[in-house]
Amino acid sequence: MIYLSAKLSDVARLAEVSTATVSRVLNKSGYVSKKAREKVLSAIEELEYKPSKVASYLASRKLDFNIGIVAGRRLFKILSSKSDQFYTIVLNGIEEFFLNNNMRGELVSTDEFSNSFDGYLMIGGEISEKDVRMVKEGGKPVVLVDQYLAGVKVDCVVSDGYDGAVYGMRKLFSKGLKKIVNIHGPLSHFGFRDRYDGYISAMESAGYLPRAFEYDEENDNMSAIIDLLLSRYGLPDAVFGCNDTAAIRAMEEFQARGIKIPEEASIMGFDDIINSSGTTPSLTTFKIFKREMGVVASRRLQSLLIGNEPHPTKISLFTEFVQRESTL
Repeated sequence: MIYLSAKLSDVARLAEVSTATVSRVLNKSGYVSKKAREKVLSAIEELEYKPSKVASYLASRKLDFNIGIVAGRRLFKILSSKSDQFYTIVLNGIEEFFLNNNMRGELVSTDEFSNSFDGYLMIGGEISEKDVRMVKEGGKPVVLVDQYLAGVKVDCVVSDGYDGAVYGMRKLFSKGLKKIVNIHGPLSHFGFRDRYDGYISAMESAGYLPRAFEYDEENDNMSAIIDLLLSRYGLPDAVFGCNDTAAIRAMEEFQARGIKIPEEASIMGFDDIINSSGTTPSLTTFKIFKREMGVVASRRLQSLLIGNEPHPTKISLFTEFVQRESTL
C-alpha cells in the first residue's frame, strides 16, 4: 500500500494507539510501554512518516519570532495611515497568520532598517535590489511580497499579472476590440511590468499594435495622458489599466470629455480594490488575492526561520477575472 503525506493520526490508526501516544514516542517524553512503542515505530517506518518541523516547533512552544515588515519610504507613510486599499489588506493577511502562529510584526521603513528582527517581509514595488542586499547582509531570512527582482534569487510571493493581462486582452478581442491602450505605473515594480509584458505579448500575438503610457499616481498626470492619447492616437476601443487607480482615473477623464463608457470605449483595471465596484459604471477588473498573498508570504518566512525548505522560491498566485459594467 502507498501512503501519501501521512499524518500523525494515520500513524496512530495503523499502530492502534492514541495520537498522544504517538506524540510521546516522537518527543521521547512520558511513559509508553515497550509494545506500544514498537508498534508506533513500525507504523512510522511503514508510512514513511516525517513529522512537520512546524508542528514540532509548535509542540515545543519554540515558534516565537519577531518579524520586520519593511516598506519603501512612500508605502511606509501610506501604510502607517492605513489609507491604502491594496497593501492594507496584504497586511491583514500577515497579521492574521502571525496571530495564529505566535509571531509578532513591526512595520519599518527601508530608511530605518535595523538587524534586530528574526526575519523580514519586504513589501511592494519600491523594494530594490540594494534594499534586499542590505537586509540579507544580516544573515536573516527574507521574503518579498508583491515584488520580484530578477537575478537576486530571494524568496518572493507575487500575483500572476502576465496571465491575467493575456486573459483580459483575449476577453476584449472576443468583443471585437482591437485598438487597446495600456496605462501602467513604474515598470521597476514587478507587478506593473508583469501585466505590461502580458499586454504586449497578447497584442503582438493577435497582430495588433500595442500603445502604452506611464501614469504617475503621486502627481496624477492622467489628464495629460488622455489629451496626448486622443490627439496622437485617437479614441481607443479600450484602455487596460495596470491597476484600478489608473483605470478609474482614465474613466473619469474620458467621461469629463463626454466619452461614454463602455459604449465608446471600454475600461479594464487590475487589483479589484474596494472603489472598483463603486464607480459609474462599475469597473471590470482582476481580483488579486491580497490577504492570501500576505498569508502565503508569512508561511514561507516561517518555513525559512525553522530551516525548512531553504531553497529560494518564487510563488505566483493566479488572479480572477471580475466582469462588471465598464467593458462590453
